[in-house]
Amino acid sequence: MGIGARSVGAAGDGSEGSPYPVRFFKTRRHPAPAPEAVRTQKQGFFYGWWIVIAGGLAMSISAGINFHGFSNFIIPLGKEFGWSRTIISLVFSLARLEVGLLGPIEGFFVDRFGPRRLMLIGLPLMALGYILMSKMGWLAGFFNIDPLAAFFIVFILFITLGNGMGMSTPVTTAVANWFNKKRGLAFGILWSGVGLGGFFVPGVGWLVERFGWSDATLIIGIALMIIAVPIASIFRHRPEAYGLLPDGESPGSREGEAGPVHPGQPDLSQDFSAREALKTSSFWFLSLSIMARSLVSGGVGLHLVPFFVGLGTSPVKAAWLAGMVGVMSIPGRFGLSTLGDYVNRRYVMAASLAMMTVAIILIARASSISGVIPVLLVYSASQGGISVIPQAIIAEYFGRRSYATIQGFRSFIQMAGIVTGPIISGYVFDTTGSYEKAFLGFSGATVASMVLVLLAKPPKRRLPEAS
Repeated sequence: MGIGARSVGAAGDGSEGSPYPVRFFKTRRHPAPAPEAVRTQKQGFFYGWWIVIAGGLAMSISAGINFHGFSNFIIPLGKEFGWSRTIISLVFSLARLEVGLLGPIEGFFVDRFGPRRLMLIGLPLMALGYILMSKMGWLAGFFNIDPLAAFFIVFILFITLGNGMGMSTPVTTAVANWFNKKRGLAFGILWSGVGLGGFFVPGVGWLVERFGWSDATLIIGIALMIIAVPIASIFRHRPEAYGLLPDGESPGSREGEAGPVHPGQPDLSQDFSAREALKTSSFWFLSLSIMARSLVSGGVGLHLVPFFVGLGTSPVKAAWLAGMVGVMSIPGRFGLSTLGDYVNRRYVMAASLAMMTVAIILIARASSISGVIPVLLVYSASQGGISVIPQAIIAEYFGRRSYATIQGFRSFIQMAGIVTGPIISGYVFDTTGSYEKAFLGFSGATVASMVLVLLAKPPKRRLPEAS
């Protein structure tokens, strides 16, 4: 599955070098391939699509196990340790806090060293976290600490940190770098993996039901450890370092757009630096919109399984239904993202948020499983669209130069919604015995998100004045 040329990008471009193993901080330098080599390599299956496929698998694992799938552990952990749903949600939310705080740093490392190196650290770290979680009681006794403290340490320092380094940021950065004109399609396929991750949710639920939560986490950890390195090995940073261009285009098709394109040296002169992006109102409106939306996705997503159980179904059936939410989101992830290649992405995202507002209100008022299932179709499709489209908007607005770093700062702002949402849902349930008031409140957040994204117009880069 080689790419062909093994040239390294220009100094400071952050491109990975040879597709074969390299030292962590230093890359070998090779002459850039001739334009004829680029044309030759363009023939056949574009390597960027392999990155999309591998990324989709990584995203399905992240969403299906670490996010939606984790709701399978809320009830059994509460029963064994006596923890309230507020407490469990708090740990989950504080883990998102870690993601937000480290997001800019992780993004910088991805831009500087490429996604593969971080993934080779992050994915095994996440796998180790699940293995340690299976021994949480033993760890608490060995270190003479409260089981809740042990859960907190393992979940944040291993599972969450590993997920942050090995999943979302490096994966989306790689896809953004390898695609331009087809970025919406590529992101749609990539983030459909999150929807396919729904199939992991009932699988995790079955493991918990069959073996108990402890053995279930051990099985998950071992499985992740086996597949981590093969997934990470597929990723590459920018196509120019391998004699290719985004979308698999030939060099001649890019001449005259922003100056000549040289293989091995991507032209990023028109792209925003992270500092420049942070000075634009577009970045802040978009980031605040994502934050408001994340309040909903976090507050609803983590509690789907216990919510469905409260409507009268079994934990296993609830897990299946929660998993189907992810699967049903695929048309939104793929269709709405691809639509953004032809229609203004801000308007597509605003329409998706309007759909979600209606869906959230109806879900909050549902009194039975049969009543909630039809609404889940609308909720899932809209959730899928608004999860993907912002990734493409950021690349469209600010370019590839500092994409991961900009995404990291966006994650820092988004953190407020991700942290708050699950806690609100857990607290409202613990005090009222129902999620209704929390979900109704979240509908206001989707309206705010819709207004903010409409305000996030394309930025204009301020170039330094000539002296």
